[in-house]
Amino acid sequence: MKYFIKALRKWNDFSGKTDLKSFWMFFLFFSLSAIPIGIIRALTGFEHLFTIYSTIMLIPYAAIGFRRLNDAGLNRFLFLIPFVNLILAVFPSKFETELE
Repeated sequence: MKYFIKALRKWNDFSGKTDLKSFWMFFLFFSLSAIPIGIIRALTGFEHLFTIYSTIMLIPYAAIGFRRLNDAGLNRFLFLIPFVNLILAVFPSKFETELE
């Protein structure tokens, strides 16, 4: 949960760096939050609830993705290519590879 909140607080930082654990914990919480949103949507009948949530979370998700690819030493705009972003996010930190 702390990784998710930390990422939300840094929603406008597209040039920093984010480590693997922070990125994947954010992605996990972002993905798992779809379950309670789906339950609430089913109970209330409000069909656009997940669309609203996804729209709000789009900028923090892009920001942490850009920071992750920046940390891996890759062009951060590669994060805009669907599904490639998740594969590239697995790359280790550029700093870690220089130490080896």
